[in-house]
Amino acid sequence: MNDFHLHLARISNPEQLARTLLKRGLHFNAVACEPREWEILQKMDERLFEGSTRSYGIHPMVVGNVTEADWERLESLLGNYPEAGVGECGLDKRYDGYADDNGKPGLQELAFRRQVELARDYNRDLQIHCVGDYGRIIKILNECGYPGKKSNIKTRKRAPKIHAIFHRFGGDISVVRSAQGLNPIFSLHQDSFHKKATLDAIPQIPEEQIRFETDADETFIATNLLKNESVEKIADVLMEHLEETSRLLKK
Repeated sequence: MNDFHLHLARISNPEQLARTLLKRGLHFNAVACEPREWEILQKMDERLFEGSTRSYGIHPMVVGNVTEADWERLESLLGNYPEAGVGECGLDKRYDGYADDNGKPGLQELAFRRQVELARDYNRDLQIHCVGDYGRIIKILNECGYPGKKSNIKTRKRAPKIHAIFHRFGGDISVVRSAQGLNPIFSLHQDSFHKKATLDAIPQIPEEQIRFETDADETFIATNLLKNESVEKIADVLMEHLEETSRLLKK
């Protein structure tokens, strides 16, 4: 099993939880959305990411707090961790900086473009967050030339083919079709099955482009009444959510 989008750094005892998940055969993509989360992943035992992955990025909810030094640090992390992806990043209409200002790109779009370019240049998977306009997201990816060539311009070495990952996918069939040139992965969450347009689109996604995720963070812990529970119990609930998402796909 694989939890394709897990906010390990936002959950208590992340290293202990990671060990528990791996013992049970559950690998994961640990997604760190802001500098304080990057630090937590960096302090964890490197062996915990063997067979699992991690991504470093700047979420649209925090773009207004990020400094140029943070951007430099993000690029340094990508250089130091050649297996790491970029993100979670994207656009979210609920937060400041989403709307264009007098025809100019808003702060969220500027931050998203910058991360798309990093992912392109370092030849990395891109974890994409979208609450708003998938068409705008795809337009930006195309304008930035993502995923780009199958080589890393920073190292000049051949590299694996990279993916535009649509995290917690909530788009319709037009998004599935227009994303096909981006080597996409559609990461499904239980919420992906709540919207009719997305529910209709899911059967049209090629099987090899589908993954499952919990998107678990501190809110997930609170909602599932896990705050005072053991990491073993948290692992149980994470695995149950993934299994339920898989069952929804088969219905």
